[in-house]
Amino acid sequence: MKIRKAVPLFIVIVTAFSLFGCRAFGDDPKRIEKEDAVQIFEFLKNEDIDSLCALFSKEAAAKHSIRSEWERFFARVDGKIVSYKGIKYPGEGVGKDKNGEVYDSHISVNYVDVTTDKGTVYKEFGYYRVRVSKNKPDSVGLSVFTMKDPDTGEWITVGGE
Repeated sequence: MKIRKAVPLFIVIVTAFSLFGCRAFGDDPKRIEKEDAVQIFEFLKNEDIDSLCALFSKEAAAKHSIRSEWERFFARVDGKIVSYKGIKYPGEGVGKDKNGEVYDSHISVNYVDVTTDKGTVYKEFGYYRVRVSKNKPDSVGLSVFTMKDPDTGEWITVGGE
């Protein structure tokens, strides 16, 4: 009788694992990134350029003047950044080897409707981050942060290609 009761539970567990994979067990890149995205937004609100610079990969820092690009970025924001409505993750990727070890993990994060104290709303505002790269360890970190000027349509970036 106990075996009959255990079979439905086993089927539920197997079904959940097949539908949700590792995400059901805490390996979801979006969940992992959410806490950092919230912290990064606090750095933006405080215009904490030192902390924002530290987030960039060695590769991006070698190719760009990250500090001066952040200064330019904040000079282009209409007012002080105060809030956002939500966070979207338009792209993510995770590569695992045959042993389940993550060898590549990257994610794009967009803040939805970023608002300033002057009432300006930025629809396009976010970053791309490499969380793990066994083949290119210097690429780990932010590679670009960007916003689209709502008046001109111009992209203002820190880092990037």
